[in-house]
This record gives sequence, C-alpha cells and structure tokens, in this order.
Amino acid sequence: MPVVRVEALGIAYGATEVLSQVSFQVEAGQRVGIVGANGSGKSSVLRAIAGELSPSRGSVTLAPRVRVAHLPQEFEAGPHESVYADALHSRPEVMALRTELAELESRLAAASPQGTAAVLERYGEAQHEYERLDGYAHDSRVAEVLDGVGLKTLEQQLEPRALSGGQRRRLALARLLLQDADLLLLDEPTNHLDLEAIEWLEEFLRTVRAAMLIVSHDRRFLERAAGDTLELQAGAAEWYPGNYRQYVRLRQERRALRQKEYEAQREFVARTEEFIRRYKAGQRAREARGRQTRLDRLERLQPPAPDQQIRIQLKATPTSQLIFQSDGLRIGYGERQLLQVPAFSVGAGERIAVVGPNGSGKTSLLRVLMNQLRPQQGRVRTGPRVSTRYYDQHLADLDPNKTVVQELQDAFGLPEETLRTFLGRLLFSGDDAFKQIRSLSGGEKSRVALAKLMLDDAGLLLLDEPTNHLDIPAQEMLEQALDDYEGTIVFVSHDRYFIDAIASSVWVIEGGGLSIHLGNYSELEKRRRRAGQPAPLPVAAQTARTRKGASRPPAKGKVEPAESVEEAISAAEAEVKDIEERLADHRTYDDPAKVRELSRAHQEASKRLRDLYEEWQQAIS
Repeated sequence: MPVVRVEALGIAYGATEVLSQVSFQVEAGQRVGIVGANGSGKSSVLRAIAGELSPSRGSVTLAPRVRVAHLPQEFEAGPHESVYADALHSRPEVMALRTELAELESRLAAASPQGTAAVLERYGEAQHEYERLDGYAHDSRVAEVLDGVGLKTLEQQLEPRALSGGQRRRLALARLLLQDADLLLLDEPTNHLDLEAIEWLEEFLRTVRAAMLIVSHDRRFLERAAGDTLELQAGAAEWYPGNYRQYVRLRQERRALRQKEYEAQREFVARTEEFIRRYKAGQRAREARGRQTRLDRLERLQPPAPDQQIRIQLKATPTSQLIFQSDGLRIGYGERQLLQVPAFSVGAGERIAVVGPNGSGKTSLLRVLMNQLRPQQGRVRTGPRVSTRYYDQHLADLDPNKTVVQELQDAFGLPEETLRTFLGRLLFSGDDAFKQIRSLSGGEKSRVALAKLMLDDAGLLLLDEPTNHLDIPAQEMLEQALDDYEGTIVFVSHDRYFIDAIASSVWVIEGGGLSIHLGNYSELEKRRRRAGQPAPLPVAAQTARTRKGASRPPAKGKVEPAESVEEAISAAEAEVKDIEERLADHRTYDDPAKVRELSRAHQEASKRLRDLYEEWQQAIS
C-alpha cells in the first residue's frame, strides 16, 4: 500500500482555485521532488498531506500508522532552555522513556531486595523499548545533525528564541531529520544553508529510509535527493520518472510531442471543416454530414500551457580592462580578523563565484570591493570607468513604504507608463505595479531588485545570493541574461547549478583564508576528488566530526592532538557499544545490582564520549 495517496485534490483560497484534480501516490522509501513556479501550490500540497490545510475537493489518504514529519517554511521557537535540549525533544517518546528509566533506577537503588521484582520487570521492558527506539544513540545523533546543519557548539547552548531567522530554520530542519518518521515533507530544506551544510544534508538523506516529498528551488539538490519529479503547472500535476535532470529532458520531449500533436489535429480539423463547407449541399452532402458528426465527437487537444517566465536583459557600459587589483587584504571588524585574502586582480569580463560557509566573510568581501568596508590591512584599486550595481541578498535597498513604480521612478526618473510596460516583463501586471514593497512576497521583491539591475547599465555587477527567493524558471532566465551580459560579475551563491552556469572561476573561503580556482564548481569538485581528499568518517564516529572536519586535513600543529583524541573516541565508542550489548542481554536483568552498575557506567561513558567529540572539534578548528 502507498504511504500516501492523493486523489483529485483541489485547493482554493477564497474564490481563487490554486489546484484542481491533482492525483499521485508515494510508495515507501520513494523520494519525490515537487517543482513549479512560485504560487503554483507546492507548499499547499505538503500542508494538505500534513493535515494543516483542508482541501476544497478530493482526498488525501495516509497508510495506517504512518508517521508524518513536516518542515514548513515558517518555524516557531520551542520552550526549551537550549537549542541542544530542543533538538533532544524532537523525539518525545525517547525522552519520556529516558525519564522513566532514570526514575526506575532510583527506585531500584532505594528498594529492598524483596521489592525489586516488579520494578525490575518494568525496567527491562522500558529498557528494551528504549533500545528499539535507538535511544542510546540519540544524543550522538542530535550532536551530529545539529553540527551538520550548521549549528555549532556555542549556538547549541543558546535558547531557541535567541536564534536568528536562518538559525531557527536550521533548528527546524534538525528536529525534522531526528524524528523517526515514515514520510518527510520538506519545504525548501536548503533555505539558509551554506554549501557545506547542503552537501551534508544530501549525504544524510541517503541514510534515511523514509519516503519524502521535497519542494525546492535548488536544482542540484533535487537532482541528488529526489528519484522522481512532480510538476505543478496551471492548477494541474504531471508525474515524471527520474530526478531533476531527467525531468528537464522528458519535459522538453513531452511538450514538443504535444505541440506537434496539437498542430496536427488543428490541421486535420481545418481540412475537415473545409471539406464540410465545400460539399455540405452537393452530391457528397451525406459524407460531409458524417464527417461533421465525427468532428463534433472529436476530443480537442490543447497546446502545452505557456510558461509564465520573466524576461531579463542586462546592459553594460564599457569599462577599463582592469577592474580590481590588490596586493592582499585582511578583512575584519574591530580587533577580530575574519578573512585573509591573497593578492588578486580581476579583468574585464570575468565571472567570479565566491563560496564558503555562512559567516566566513563573503558579503564582507563584496563590501570591501564596493569601498563600503575598509579592510584592516591592504587596499583594493578599482580601474577607471568602472560603474557598479550591487544586488543585496536581504533586499535592504528597497524602501518598504514605496510602491513598485515609486521605487523605480525615484531611482531612474522614468515615466509611469514606461515603467508599467517594463514591469510587465517581470510579471507585474495591472495594479501589481502599485503594490507597496512591504506587501510583496520574497520572490516579488527579488523581481523588483532585478528590475533595478535591468534599468541600470553598470559594467560591474556585485551580486549577493541573487537566486534567493527566485523560482526555477526565474533562475533560468537570470542565468541566460547573465550569460549574455557583456560586463564583469562577482557573485556570492550557494546554488551549484547557478555557479556552474555562470562562473569562470571560483574563490573559495575556508579556514579564514581564500583560494582562487579556475573553472566552475563542478570542475572544482572533480579536481578535489582527483587530489584524493579524505573521505567522510563513518556515521557512527561522526557526531561533531561531520563532513566539515573530515573533508580536509587539520592544520599543521593540530594533526597529532586530533589523532590522539580520535584514538580516545574509538576506545570510548567501543566501551559504550559493549555496555549497550550487555544491557540488551535479557540475562543481565537477573541481577538488579548489575543493572544499576551498567546503567551508571553507560551514562558516564556517554558523557565522556560527548566531551571527546567536543575536544576533537576544537583540535581541528
């Protein structure tokens, strides 16, 4: 039986029907990517399956006893004292058993030999259930997942309500990944994740047995995480076997075939109608009437629904051949150094992608290039005749109190009618041009920011996460426009598809330094694989040693301490495993004193192992 079956689903908001007659099913372990333009109903489908939204028609049927976990786009902070504690409580059944086991241990310690039988029996049952739920590994898994999504040790000690919006999103993702669910509903799971965390998530999901429905605008993530694709367009759904790359190919083939069939039918109808018109009153009138009857019964084909795509064209004024030159930079704030940049020069026409973890200094580097931030050491020389336009990932340069037209009029002084016609190319139709910026969605605000790029003719574009909030069709149009752009581009992005389409070189920030690599991101990955960089450590030993620590060797002077701690970790893991095996043996419970001794030993060994994980992380950082 499928994990979930959706039949003739319709979803409406007021008088506006977003979806109608959507049907599909997901089998156990199947991973389905859901794609479509913004507003096509992707999130609504997930909310209907999660029971958070009542459909206007049709049905959603879950298999008996299926556990569903939903990652929404909005997340409320939990009441726990720390991020780590909040993540621990993502599995309340494990935490309830942990509390009960502790209480039973206290009762065993205080009970007389005659009063232990009933308590010991319940302890054995609870311990068996705790082991079945993998409770002994829960703490290690929590640490692994939190670190993997980018919430490091210090952040794990904060209260959830103290987190930023991006950090709360990561905590929500961690809580979902930790649940023992049969069906995961992931709505934009890569939002606010850097490249390292996205790649960690891809690897982690490979180990998860649950079925998944994944809504994402990250094409490379869809390509690697989903095995089938569901497209939502014009209120309907269409299923495509295969991942995102196969979906793109099949979609082109299907649309070409349907267009051909539609045109062939139109030609047939036109010939038939001409025959009927010519012979309806002559000797062949009977034949003409027969053809009219068949024509009346003919099911008319429709052409493929047109894609609602923005149209972008970027102009560039000529610049000098030298855009930037520097003998090296040290970037930071106050006494804190954030980033050391080696000597570099940027020539006209280059396309440079800047990648690195969140908080590593990517945006700060762009600010230095714009002369908005003074480096702690060194300087950047900008060539003559270089005009610049900056795209802010937070869209902070848009005035929330202005309308769309006012924002553009104040920046460029163009007539209202001219701007309204222009905005139609960016899917702002009718009165949409007079909406206040504050009322727009993230995708609509991004289109206003793109409008400002289009109306300018800067020879240098500095773009900070330009694909944030853009749906896949808009990303593809932006890629095409940037490919045709004749100026110079320096851009920050976590979108590997976008980087591959645009970049001629990649500047990688890691460990407080910056290295320069020719080619795009995929070429960089291939070179690193050929260089034989260390593979990730086994999952059982990862915890704080996730892909970040395993993907590159520790710095000189830290190798020996790291190796020493790794040896201690291996020994502690072996000790914990041995205790768990003894606790799993039913004969152990014939001796209550032995049970108490092993329980205390397990708590002590687990704490020692967690401390070693943190020590190892400090040794390599």
